[in-house]
Amino acid sequence: MTVPKFSVVIPTRERAETLRFALRTCLDQMFDDYEIVVSDNFSTPATRAVVDELASPRVRYFRTPEPLAMSRNWEFAVERARGEYVTVIGDDDGLLPHALAELDALTPNNEPKAVRWEMGFYTWPTIALPGQGDYLRVPLGTAVCERDGTETIRAVAGFAEPYTELPMLYNSAVRRDVLAELRRRAGAVFPHPVPDVYSGFAVAHVAGRFLSCERPVSVSGLSHASNGIATLFNRGRAGTIDREFFALNATQGLRHEPTVPDLPAFPAVPVADAFTFAKRVLFPELPIAVDRKELTRRCVDTLRVSETDWPHALAEVRRALSDSSELVKWFEAELGATAYREPPPVALRPAELGFYTGCAHLSAAAFGVSDVAGAARLCARVLAGEAEMNSHERAALELHRELSAARAAAGSTEAALHTACAAERAERVRCAARIDQLEAQVRELDARLRAERKWSLKAPLRAAKKLFAKFTRPGAGTPTASA
Repeated sequence: MTVPKFSVVIPTRERAETLRFALRTCLDQMFDDYEIVVSDNFSTPATRAVVDELASPRVRYFRTPEPLAMSRNWEFAVERARGEYVTVIGDDDGLLPHALAELDALTPNNEPKAVRWEMGFYTWPTIALPGQGDYLRVPLGTAVCERDGTETIRAVAGFAEPYTELPMLYNSAVRRDVLAELRRRAGAVFPHPVPDVYSGFAVAHVAGRFLSCERPVSVSGLSHASNGIATLFNRGRAGTIDREFFALNATQGLRHEPTVPDLPAFPAVPVADAFTFAKRVLFPELPIAVDRKELTRRCVDTLRVSETDWPHALAEVRRALSDSSELVKWFEAELGATAYREPPPVALRPAELGFYTGCAHLSAAAFGVSDVAGAARLCARVLAGEAEMNSHERAALELHRELSAARAAAGSTEAALHTACAAERAERVRCAARIDQLEAQVRELDARLRAERKWSLKAPLRAAKKLFAKFTRPGAGTPTASA
């Protein structure tokens, strides 16, 4: 049996309406040597129907015998992958059309153990966060470099870099022998309840070095049934999604690390929890550790709980520090009495659209995009340039560029105003200092005159100050509307 170069693995549960578009992006590739593995986590027949409709020999369909925790379904899926390199995408994510062809060019003779990339980001119109849908972010970088796994682990565990810099199976193609070594050492590729973040730490350690590519080859999508949205931003308000997630983890032995608070504080808690577990089971000898005081501060600052749950949340933070009496004392002195603050609305879609921070920030709806397949095609056209776009898309892109230009012009004007105001404030300070100096001189002279029983300077000084104030106050000398 021929071994394909790549396995694209899609774990899914009850999301037939998004899975069909994710599969469409995987079949729309400019490359032939790959397979698609769909792992149906005991869904209703609608999921199988989507696969059958496509009738593609490239798609291999498997169904779990019972509902599995997310990490267990990822494990079930990846175990069935046959490719030399394996990557995982969610059932509301997508691959860009050039994805596998570009990865093939970056992996000659299967040399790098892992290739990590920047992901595009798309919020479906159905996302369970009001006002955050129809947003597409396209990274515009092109650089490729080699990174050291240990140093990347150190940077992410120290909160110096985001966890997306790690070579997760969710944003990387990982060689099969790396996955086999992870199974040998930890018993599974995904033994932790947060499979994406954990796999980043695990792969970085076992691979040692990996390629990191700024050019996107996939789009991370967030839809109405996203586990991340349900468990991190809508916990307790997401219906059955978050309840099922936590219940399946508990019954199948996937537990939180005791020294990390089990709370919705993103990204500090999932990053610290995944790192702590990975260090314990894979690299206890590495001289890298989470700064628990910094973790605690970040947790308290980003907690998304109600005012009613706030005392319980602080108690959970304290409990996570209970192995150290010194840390408990520090917490009680510094943070134990922190007052409740209403969490700000989740902002995944920025207020400003356009081109900045090395990305194109686009309104997906303005380009007629309503699903991840359309988002993946639009990403590819943006990266290829305007020659690949139709007239409507070029007009929409020009509008976004105009927004960027207006934003930049507004920023320049604001900066100029700040400079002018700063200069005015400096002049006021200088004048005030000169007044203080003159007052001191007058007081000294007045004292000498009084000592000589001569007249005082205080009355004329008061008159001079009033006159000075009249001509130096804000707006003095400015024409009025009637002038």
